[in-house]
Amino acid sequence: MLLFVVASVLGMIKEGATHVAVATDQSSSLSETTYGQTIRQGTVLTLILTQFPLLEEVLLAAGVVVWPIVEFVADDALAAAAVAAAADKRVDRVIICTPDKDLAQCVPVRESSS
Repeated sequence: MLLFVVASVLGMIKEGATHVAVATDQSSSLSETTYGQTIRQGTVLTLILTQFPLLEEVLLAAGVVVWPIVEFVADDALAAAAVAAAADKRVDRVIICTPDKDLAQCVPVRESSS
């Protein structure tokens, strides 16, 4: 997971992304539904959660903004940031990278001004 996330983020920056942030879940109350029904609570979830501190350290070293989310789930932070970015007329597009497909509905399609 760590290598995939770092490679994805660095790839977005290489392709011209100007604003990138990563939110990680720090809550101990995460359930299997947070990462989809295919991941069962226990070993796999523990492996994912234990990678977050190193992931955050690597991303911070690369100059990426990191939001460790404690009270809520990371998708809440991503959704709030996406909605705020989409409301800014200077923003051409918003990309949300997450396993939670429900987040696509939080960014409205904006009509082109040209």
